[in-house]
Amino acid sequence: MELNEKITLRQFNLLIILFTIGTSILLSPASLAAYAGNDAWLSAILSVVIGLVILVFFWSVSRQFPTSNLVDISEQVLGKWLGKLAALLFACFSLISAATVLWVIGNFLVTQIMPETPMMFLHFLLMGSVVYGVLLGIEVICRTVEIFFPYIVTLLLIIYIFSVPSIKIEHIQPMLDGGFKPILEGAIFDTSVSLLPLIVLFMVFPKLVTNKKRVLPKVMVSYLIAGTFIIAITFITITVLGVEITANQTYPTYVVAKSLNVEGLIQRAEVVIAVSWLLTIFFKLSLYFYASVTVLAQVLNLNTYRTITVPMGMLTVALSLIVYPSTTYANEWNESTWLWFALTFGIVYPLLLSLIGRVLGIKGKK
Repeated sequence: MELNEKITLRQFNLLIILFTIGTSILLSPASLAAYAGNDAWLSAILSVVIGLVILVFFWSVSRQFPTSNLVDISEQVLGKWLGKLAALLFACFSLISAATVLWVIGNFLVTQIMPETPMMFLHFLLMGSVVYGVLLGIEVICRTVEIFFPYIVTLLLIIYIFSVPSIKIEHIQPMLDGGFKPILEGAIFDTSVSLLPLIVLFMVFPKLVTNKKRVLPKVMVSYLIAGTFIIAITFITITVLGVEITANQTYPTYVVAKSLNVEGLIQRAEVVIAVSWLLTIFFKLSLYFYASVTVLAQVLNLNTYRTITVPMGMLTVALSLIVYPSTTYANEWNESTWLWFALTFGIVYPLLLSLIGRVLGIKGKK
């Protein structure tokens, strides 16, 4: 399958920022508070540091195969059939991840904003827009990112700025009370949520990205920007709500936004965070879904991935309705399974491809 689409490095960097923020803007504070308590913000900082190291690893793999996507690399290194099998497993990872993200956003809308609306209807509505975007192509998605990025940043900054008067520093004291281990555990989990899924962008980079000069510094800056947003929202939720409330809330950032009311000037600010999160989650869901359909189309040697986009969208909706039977199950899955699931495809898979390629002397075309 030949992809004639091309995106610029700037567009790719914006994708990284919104993909990394994605679900983390609402979910990470609660997870980090549960792991690290009042040191959750330190855990978020450590997560960004670990993420930078992993980004260097991703960059080295892309340098090893500078004109290939993940399916191309799998077939070059593992052979035709074993490479296709590994790519199919990666497609399953992308599809399941897309279904879980779709469930998260549907659950958020039903529990917080539209409790009378059937979740299935919301899933169809959201997935319909994602399917339409993927049908138009990655170029259109990236141009849409460029349009909405300033608005997303502005909406998030509104929440940050107007939360400052409610900050209580005593909520993060004493520091390092539980030792370093909880901070490390929280950082590793947060890395698995915010960074390891970036492996799906190997279906875009480096094959579809133009002007790849000084890639690593620019990508690292993009990730630092996204990490700063996550660190800031974690610090704000902990200092405004306290550790116990943050850890016990599914969407603590939304709770912080609901509490904002600056002398009648800012009211119903939770809608602001909801809109900004819906936009970031749309792009994260789109990239998961794009990866799943392009991997499957390339494995099946189809001329274009668009022929299977609509059926795959329907499959994603069906899977999203059963992937998490309840919120309790979702929390248990995240705590016990997701980390290893993400590590397998986010670290082990590309690491094996890189090592086997180096041992066998296989290099991508320049």
